[in-house]
Amino acid sequence: MTFLRNLFGMKRKEERLPAAVTWPETGETVAAAPSAQAAWPNPSPEVLPPREGEEAALPAFVCREALLGRDQRIVGYEFSHPQSLKLNIMKKRARVRQFYDEVLLRHLAGLQLQSFLGERLALLGVAPISLAHPMLANLPRANVALALHLGEDKALPQGEALEKMRADMEALRAQGMRIGLKWQAPWTSDMADAASSWQQMKSCLDFILLDWPEFTVDAAATDTLNRLIAHARQEPALRLIACELATPDDFQQCYRLGFDLFQGAFINNREPGKVTKDAANRLRIVQLLNGLRKDEETRWLTQELQQDPVLSYHLLRYVNTPAFGMPRQIAGIGQAVTILGRSNLYRWLSSLLFKVNDPGYYEWALAEQALARAALMERLRRSEDKDVTPDALFLTGLFSLLDKLMDEPLEALAQKILIPPAVSSALIRREGLLARYLELAEACERMDPQDIAQHAARLGLSDRAVNLATFDALAWAHEMTRLD
Repeated sequence: MTFLRNLFGMKRKEERLPAAVTWPETGETVAAAPSAQAAWPNPSPEVLPPREGEEAALPAFVCREALLGRDQRIVGYEFSHPQSLKLNIMKKRARVRQFYDEVLLRHLAGLQLQSFLGERLALLGVAPISLAHPMLANLPRANVALALHLGEDKALPQGEALEKMRADMEALRAQGMRIGLKWQAPWTSDMADAASSWQQMKSCLDFILLDWPEFTVDAAATDTLNRLIAHARQEPALRLIACELATPDDFQQCYRLGFDLFQGAFINNREPGKVTKDAANRLRIVQLLNGLRKDEETRWLTQELQQDPVLSYHLLRYVNTPAFGMPRQIAGIGQAVTILGRSNLYRWLSSLLFKVNDPGYYEWALAEQALARAALMERLRRSEDKDVTPDALFLTGLFSLLDKLMDEPLEALAQKILIPPAVSSALIRREGLLARYLELAEACERMDPQDIAQHAARLGLSDRAVNLATFDALAWAHEMTRLD
């Protein structure tokens, strides 16, 4: 968390902006800014139809990519538009990118980021023109880091443009935000020049963010990377963030080079040769789960727990968290079992199946993903769906990733753990209403807006309900993993 505390010419034909956007969450319509220099518009009561060929349909969902620290745990998220839209935005001129930055900021401002993030980081990529956006004041400044994206094939600013950008950066840093720069390889050649833009702006930067593939295509790119790292290390307060790491080997290489944060698809891939160790007392956990399914007496459950000091410690720690609001410390296992109740005890023991010895980034991320998926499904439950209980939704989400951790098919695990029939049917055969909720939760993780909207519509859920439930579930999963 140390990083989070410390880091944290000829006239061209103008591109046309969407005339307005109607927010799915509120029905509010916002007009686009009339020019790159104009003040940001206030919400407009009018619904203005977009012109033909303009980007009329804007995503109702914010995408996120986990950021890992050097301790291999999730320390924050990069928030952005969907990948296909993000790539298109980078090709636009400043005025168009300004509009899409506002779309992203409006989404985030309505999602109660501070309660979701806790101590974690929110990394947002924006155009320099958006540094003066008044909506930045609605975000938790201690958590937010802005990565400036200059656009494709853009040179670092000079002269008045550089001074304006420096002034905006310093103003935000004085308010507690952290500012960084999305680095492009061609800029590295001028870093040693005392008159370069880099030398004039480096004191305003807290971090440099780079796309790893751009710096590893050939020997020349690798040499550029080494020179960039050498210059960055001359600035003790400057941090390095590596993005688009595709494989565990990419992560290991960046880790050895001294990068501070890591982002990419590698998080979902176990390191080669690394065997996931068994969960702490996994056999005893399975025995306890099966005992609960068989309706064993409380006395039996207490005796089994008391035979395992590690489980007893974790149970007492869990039941004494502020969430339970106990007026005094609970010191007895039997009392803890009674207070927790059989349903909550089953859920808690199920989550312990994801607790492993000596976890790496894969295990940390998988455990948090499983908890977040379980919590999301529970939170999405509609009151009219009487046939599915919150417990069944939670267990379906949790057990749906158990095969990845234990390297066993779900069919075999369902027999060993005596998973409830309705949950088993949803997991193995994708049958029933539980399966529909699971498919929506999986779509939320894929972060394809159209896919999410389709699955949400099948359940009669609004975009806003899915957005809020997703962030609430992630916040809860983070709190649970912090208990470790």
